[in-house]
Formats: sequence, C-alpha cells, structure tokens
Amino acid sequence: MNTSKRTALVTAIGSFSADAVLRTLRREGWRIIGTDIYEADWVAASLMVDAFYQAPYASDEEKYLAFIKEICAREKVERILPLIDVEVDVLNRHRAEIETGDCRICMSPEESIRTLRDKWAMTALVRAVLADSSTEIRKAVRTIPTERASELDFENVEYPIILKPVDGRSSSGLYRIYQEDQLGFALSSIMDPTKLEDTSLEHYLVQPMIKGHVVTVDVIRDAAGHCTAVPREELLRTPNGAGLSVRVFEDATLEAACRAIADRAAVLGCVNFEFIKGEGSGVYYFIECNPRFSGGVAFTELAEVPAVHLHLEIFDGKAISGEEKPTPGFMTRKYQEFRM
Repeated sequence: MNTSKRTALVTAIGSFSADAVLRTLRREGWRIIGTDIYEADWVAASLMVDAFYQAPYASDEEKYLAFIKEICAREKVERILPLIDVEVDVLNRHRAEIETGDCRICMSPEESIRTLRDKWAMTALVRAVLADSSTEIRKAVRTIPTERASELDFENVEYPIILKPVDGRSSSGLYRIYQEDQLGFALSSIMDPTKLEDTSLEHYLVQPMIKGHVVTVDVIRDAAGHCTAVPREELLRTPNGAGLSVRVFEDATLEAACRAIADRAAVLGCVNFEFIKGEGSGVYYFIECNPRFSGGVAFTELAEVPAVHLHLEIFDGKAISGEEKPTPGFMTRKYQEFRM
C-alpha cells in the first residue's frame, strides 16, 4: 500500500455518477477503493480504482455494515463517498460505528439525511421555506399538493396521480396511475391481503401528475452556508431517472430558492434537488432531494463547476465561494465499450 496517499472509498462504482467522482479523485492524487454488488469484470469503473471489493447488498444491513467496517480498517480509509441512496441510508444509521479515527462519510449531517430522504418531511420543509421567501420566488417555485395515501379517499380521486413511497429512490415503487383499474392494481401490489390491518399505505404519498420537463439542480453547500446551485433541464432520461441529454442553464430565482432550501435543511456537500417545470406555466414544482451526487453530476463538471472537487474540499473543512457559475449549453452522454 502507498501510504503517502490519502485513501477514499467509493461505493456503487457501477452507478452513473461514478466516472466523474473517480476522475476527480485520481486527478487529485487519492488512492481509490471501489465497491459494487457485481464482480470487477462486470464493472468498467473497476479499471479506475486501486483496489476493488465486491459488496453484499446494502439491504442485508448487518452484513453490509461489517463489510464496510472491514474495508475501512484494512485500507485505512479516510473518506467514504456513497453514490446510491440505499447505501446512504445504511451508512447514516451507523455513522458512529464507522466514523472513527480519520474516517469520515462525505454526506450531510445525520438529521439532515433523515429529512432529505423523507419526501413528506421535505415537502413540508420546502413549503415553509417558500412561505418565508420573496414574492418572486413564491411565484416561480411551488410544492406539489401531497397527501398520505392512508388518509386519501380513493373514491374521489382525480386522475392522473402519482403514488410513491415516502422514502423511495430511483422511481422504485412509484406508480403512474391514469384510471381506476390501474389504481386497483397498484394497491394490490402494495398491500398484503393476508394482513387484517395492513399499514403499507402509511408509507406512500399521493400527488397529482404534473406535465412538464424534469429540472434537476446540483446544490453544493459548505458549513458556513456558502452555496452554489447549477440547474439543468433533462431532455432525455433513463426509466430510473438518469439524464442522458440535458441543457445546463442559469435561473437566478430557482437558484436562490435552492440555496434557501439547502440552508433550511442544513445540507453539507453536494446534493441534488429535482423539480418539474410545469408545461405552459413555467412554474418549478419541487419533487425531492437526492442526498448524494446526482447521476448527471458529470454535466455540472462539464459546465465548468467542479462539483466533486468542491465536495471534497467541504469535507476537509474548507470553504467554497458560492459564486461558481456554469457555462450553459446542451450536453449529452454515450456508452463506451471496454475489454476487462
């Protein structure tokens, strides 16, 4: 082991954000440990790391936690960069066990992560932020009317609607419902008919379906509150919500709203806010926060805002200017083949 370099552990390196993260770490001289649930020969990004470990599923929490702790001890890891929500959730629940010595998980504080991962709590937080904001922001940015599925009268639903888990990720468990028979199918998939008092619907939210383009904003905030926001309109997306073709742009009002939301939520480092820009109205409707690098963080890097570098600086206790500005434009990505 080359002990002259600091060591970073990057999880889920098969995910969309991995290349941008690994490129920055390599450029800045880090020793990189990568993990993924698939074996190295199945993951092109394994060619970019100094050591690779095949991870157990994070859903097996006890096994996953033991795996992470063993790697951190063996490889003398100083920084952990989780790239997917399920790992963020597990690591957040066990921070005290993992963040020992020099090891630190590069994500927002524990309470912030709990709020950011809870769509009901985030809707309430954003609503409160907007109530305290200028008229200009309140006209441009809104929350989507949201109800708990367990409290909704499904006999009086106006379609189309969205039915989604309160802590969902990457569209998992999300249902787009246009008519009553689709609602019946969704409810039968969610609820367990063998349970007399099934509480599954308590973990689901219902919202009206809003037509428009998805706009995501990479938000980078330091401990002193300096904050940069880089919006992009996602023109082509994968079914799981990763942008393929985008337009990076500037919108001072949207950016100001994102800074206010990040401040209220005590965000630290780089996260991503998602909105729908209403068709015709141009209003930005807040959807959710992804409390880690977005799948399209490489577009922010391409727009000349070094999101990953700034994230690393923040977790070294340094300040950012909050004045970083993107170079707007259309951007796209393609797949590339590698021999392993």
